[in-house]
Amino acid sequence: MDGLWRSVASKPQRDLWKRKVEQVVEEADSLRESLDRYMQRQQRRMQEAQERAELLGRAVSQAMESARNSSRMLEEASATGAAILAKYSEQREGLKVVEFIIFCI
Repeated sequence: MDGLWRSVASKPQRDLWKRKVEQVVEEADSLRESLDRYMQRQQRRMQEAQERAELLGRAVSQAMESARNSSRMLEEASATGAAILAKYSEQREGLKVVEFIIFCI
């Protein structure tokens, strides 16, 4: 385009086309800069979305691990309680036997 306006014979027409070409070049530069800024924003947004997804994934993973640990601890506490109750039952039966022996004497 730059070479075309030079080939116009009339000086006023040549100046007019030169200005038009310069305007088109400026507009193209401006559009290119706008596109670059848009692409940078889009890339930043995509990176932020990916970081949020990773953070959420880690949070969910930690919550699941915490829930598993809590469940395991509850099972252990329940088993310990059951074992204690079983021992109390054994002791009660032993005391009944002792009470019976004492009562019979």
